[in-house]
Amino acid sequence: MLVPRVVVWPMLLVLLGAAAPEQPRVTRERKLVVRAEEATTLHLLRVAPGTVTTVVFNEDILPASVDTKALTPLFGQLKVYPGVMVLRPAVAMPEPSRPLITARFAGEDAPRQVSFLLVTDPREVDTVVEVSRHALSAEDLGEELALLRGRCVAAEAGLATLRAQCAQTGLAGAVLTGALGPEPVSVEWFPNAVGTPGLDVVRSALLYRHIQTRVMAFTLRNSSGSARWVPGMGRLIQLGPDEKEGRVIQREIPVRMLEDRLAPGASGQVVLEWHLPEGLDPQARYVLEVWNQEGDRSVRWKGLSP
Repeated sequence: MLVPRVVVWPMLLVLLGAAAPEQPRVTRERKLVVRAEEATTLHLLRVAPGTVTTVVFNEDILPASVDTKALTPLFGQLKVYPGVMVLRPAVAMPEPSRPLITARFAGEDAPRQVSFLLVTDPREVDTVVEVSRHALSAEDLGEELALLRGRCVAAEAGLATLRAQCAQTGLAGAVLTGALGPEPVSVEWFPNAVGTPGLDVVRSALLYRHIQTRVMAFTLRNSSGSARWVPGMGRLIQLGPDEKEGRVIQREIPVRMLEDRLAPGASGQVVLEWHLPEGLDPQARYVLEVWNQEGDRSVRWKGLSP
């Protein structure tokens, strides 16, 4: 009896697919440098059943330091010599608890050891890995330690200066830290802001001018029916002669608050500080936008002078 062609082709495709061999792994030869500061780093070693992986060391290791007994059930061949380690797995490395091989170097220089995490990659296998020990003697380590101590002393001196500056608060602190100089400070009340639904500026905002520095302060209320408001960034945009928005003068002005967010129905003080670049047109007018972190709710003022 003849089998219909429509039945034969699917059967042939199934048989051919079942008989298709697995793709062979790509063999890799690579070099590995082990440094003193990486003594605790685990290095991946890709091994595969039936494939010999040779690890060559530029300095002798101690064969007795390698725990071969714990690994014997996984390997058809596992030989450790002073300068070479030969591995031929009998099975794929288990995924949940990957085997670990740690070999100690001879001598007292750092690093004292190197550790490999054994994995079986379906695509690649390491056939040769050359391990170079970037050894540091006790004298070298002493020099590095002295250098690090010197850096720590310099860093601590810088931190002491910053701590002293942070301890200065109020107008007296601003003078002592240099934030407030002999130049005059002017204060201007802003006109009413325009906000997205659910956001209101309580009373007017204050703008402080000191040389090229500007500080804006206002109280923001988040209505009870709105989502929380997380401070984001402010933008300063120059207006053209036709009152259309043009060049962005400041794109990311930090929005500061004592609170990390305004809950629905809450109010909080908001402060922005920015520095004007030189050469701005003194007759130009600007738009100031204050956005939340998500960038979908803001308050803005239009027609500001620099």
